[in-house]
Amino acid sequence: MPLDAIKQRVHDKVAGSRRRLTFKDLERQISAIDGVPKPLVRTAIRSLIEAGILEYRYTFGQSYIELSFRNPVHVSNLFTIVPPGYSGKMSPHRLPIAIAPGVSFGSGRHPTSRLSLQALESAWAYRTSHGMPAVQSVLDIGTGSGILAIAASCLGASTITALDIDACARSEARLNIGLNQEAQGVQVSDRPLSSFNGRFDLVIANLRLPTLVTLSGWVASHLAPSGCLVVSGFRDEEQDRLFACYADQGLQPLWQKALAGWGAAILGVPASPATKDDPSLPADHSFCL
Repeated sequence: MPLDAIKQRVHDKVAGSRRRLTFKDLERQISAIDGVPKPLVRTAIRSLIEAGILEYRYTFGQSYIELSFRNPVHVSNLFTIVPPGYSGKMSPHRLPIAIAPGVSFGSGRHPTSRLSLQALESAWAYRTSHGMPAVQSVLDIGTGSGILAIAASCLGASTITALDIDACARSEARLNIGLNQEAQGVQVSDRPLSSFNGRFDLVIANLRLPTLVTLSGWVASHLAPSGCLVVSGFRDEEQDRLFACYADQGLQPLWQKALAGWGAAILGVPASPATKDDPSLPADHSFCL
């Protein structure tokens, strides 16, 4: 196998893994699955680290190999995560999001963050292809780093509230919002959900299953008539329970995708069938109507 092909396998393994991988984990798995000699796997890993594509990340005394965000990283058809202060050339068709290193969830490394960004793109494409009103009001529940609220602003939403009960997360979200000119209107808050009386065009929730289930009734009662929910944070084996819970609230899957054992979906009330040749639909769209 050529070295470039081995490097691609290593990259894909890191990007799609359900858990963090050490150098030895990568070496062993690539060698066992693809029959690549371990010295070549080690060369590929080191080459990717030297190129700034992968990096070591130290957690509680253990070093892991993860995707590096010191250089631009394409995480979806539209979005590219860039380091703060990045001034390199970018395709006019891509939407850069600057995210500072931090401890809050939402750096773009985790599959659910990438899936959520892809789901946001598809939510906009779905509404456009069905002639629905543009998304104006957005609520991001459990915003973490603020990456999804920032993405919604980049796509054109005008009124965005990013909620988090964690003070550290709110601080990091505000920092990241400050790094992105298009997101200056995003409001970060710790308001309880019970204090919201209005309805939203879009609700975002990248959370674990128990919380998503608990939120189902509230979300359904606070979506605008043509509104939808972008949801992630559930495992493949949890999908049926999640969909059944929201079906009881009248919300059906309009789009869904899985990556490395995690899932994301757009839930809402199905509109009329999308136009098959509509160029606004992303290439990997999966509308379930």
